[in-house]
Amino acid sequence: MIPEMSTRAYRGRSPQERVAERRERLLAAALDLWSELGWSGVSVRGVCARAGLTDRYFYESFTDRDALLLAVFDRVRDELTGGLPAAPFTGEPRAVMRTLFLALFTALAEDPRYARVAFTDPAGSPALETRRHDALLAVADAVAAGVSSVAPGDFRGPALFCVGGVGGLISAWLAGRYPAAPEELADRCTELCARVFGV
Repeated sequence: MIPEMSTRAYRGRSPQERVAERRERLLAAALDLWSELGWSGVSVRGVCARAGLTDRYFYESFTDRDALLLAVFDRVRDELTGGLPAAPFTGEPRAVMRTLFLALFTALAEDPRYARVAFTDPAGSPALETRRHDALLAVADAVAAGVSSVAPGDFRGPALFCVGGVGGLISAWLAGRYPAAPEELADRCTELCARVFGV
């Protein structure tokens, strides 16, 4: 049951602000636990303990654990794809792609927690599997639309191929099987994807 919200301010913060602050604490705790234990290791009790909150406050923001996991995934997805421009691309395709790749690899290097959430196989969670699949399709469609704006053609297939390939490279990189600096990875991915797109 979601607790009733008081309408009184407390320490200068409105009830809505306090709810938002508690929600952020729960999301941060869940991100930490996910990065340490994998998504299956995230539990309502564990998240509440890490956030220093009771179950009562969990259910004022989330209906269940799946809702929390999806919110964490969406937050990470938005952080990693926030630089993805809407079509059309403004600039030379290779330069645009390199900028996007460099931003992605830099973000992953700066906060490895994002990598565990975005690139670890979510098998066993239908909700997360669907969300990740939809996210990959959305990225591929955005890239295909951007490339087609400067080099007319149907690029959805090549875009899906590149998204899958980059995901595999990232997995190897994160596992230490493809050591390289973010700049080197950006250059390599740009070159490979440019060949696939023929631009």
